[in-house]
Amino acid sequence: MIKYSLIIFLFFLQLSVFAQDNIIIGKVIDFLGKPVADALVCQEKSDNCASTDINGLFLLLLNEKYTKKLNVSIYYGDQTLEILRLDTIRGLITINLPETMYPKKYLIPKYCNNYLEYKSDNNYPENKHKLVFIPLLQVDFVFNDFSSFKPLLNDYNVDFMNKSIAIISFELAATYKKYYAGFNVGFSHNSNYKHDSLDIIFNSTQYGLHFGYNLLNTKRIFFTPEVAIKWNKYRLLNYNKEEDIPMAQYVAERDLDIRFNQLTGYAGCNLAYKMYNYKFLSIDYWTVGIYAGYAFKLTEQPWIYSKGNRLRSNEKIGMENYNFGIQFSVNF
Repeated sequence: MIKYSLIIFLFFLQLSVFAQDNIIIGKVIDFLGKPVADALVCQEKSDNCASTDINGLFLLLLNEKYTKKLNVSIYYGDQTLEILRLDTIRGLITINLPETMYPKKYLIPKYCNNYLEYKSDNNYPENKHKLVFIPLLQVDFVFNDFSSFKPLLNDYNVDFMNKSIAIISFELAATYKKYYAGFNVGFSHNSNYKHDSLDIIFNSTQYGLHFGYNLLNTKRIFFTPEVAIKWNKYRLLNYNKEEDIPMAQYVAERDLDIRFNQLTGYAGCNLAYKMYNYKFLSIDYWTVGIYAGYAFKLTEQPWIYSKGNRLRSNEKIGMENYNFGIQFSVNF
C-alpha cells in the first residue's frame, strides 16, 4: 500500500513541475520533526482546503479567485500558521509547525508507527468541565393514529391527520462535564385544498425537554443516551372552500377548530458525527446525526379543546412505540 501511495505522490510531484502555479504539494511536520495527520491547509479566507494524510502529505489545487497565501491549522490548537509568497515555491514544500501552536495543558504525546499523535485527557480539544452551548436543527418523526375519531371527524380528516408524521424543530442545548440538557420547539404545517367543499389544515406543535449523558465523545463520534418529555399539540381546521359565502351559511355550517394535546415520553440514544471547520466564526465543530428510541404516552387520553371549550371524549390517539429523527448542530 505504501509503495502505491509513493508512486501516486511522485506522479503528482512531477505534475507540479509543469503546473506549480496551480498545485501545491507539501508535507506538514511538528516541532519534533514528526508528520502531522489531519492538519488543514487552506487558501487564506476561503474554503479551498486540503487535509494531510497519516504521513503529513497534502495536495492543494489553488483557486485563482483567492490570494496565494496558505493558512495551516490543527484541530487541537487555536492558532494558525500563515505561509506567504507561494509564487516563489518550487517542488515539495515542507511546513514546520511551531511548538506554540500546541496547547500544552491538553497534550499527551503518543507514538504509533513513527507518528506522533496528540490527545487531550477528554479525547477532544476542550476542557471536560467547559460549558458548551449547542443549537440543533432536527426533523422528528412521530407516528400517531387518530382512527378512533373517524365517527366524529370523518375519514377525510382522520386519514389526512395520520399522514402528518414529520415535525421540524429547533433545540437549544448545553453540556457541562458529561451531562446534557436541551429544550426544543417544533412545528409542522399540513394542508389539503383538494377536498370537494372544504379546505383542511392540520398543524403540529411540539415542546420538549431532553436530558442525557455523553457516554462517548471522541474527535469524530458523539454518543449520548437520553430521555425526554414531549408535549405534542395538534390543531385541525376545516373551513368552506369558497372565500366569499353568506353569513347565514357560515353560522349554519360553522368552521371546525379542534385542538389535541398529548404528553409523551422518550428513552433512546443519539449518535452524531463531528465535522471541523476552522474558518467559520468560533465554532468548535459541526455534527450530523441520528437518534432513535422507545416512545410512550404519559397520558392515556388526550386533552381536547376548541377555541373556547374543553371537549370531553373517550377516544384515544394511538401511537407507535418508536421515535426517530435526524439532526444537525453547531458546538460553541
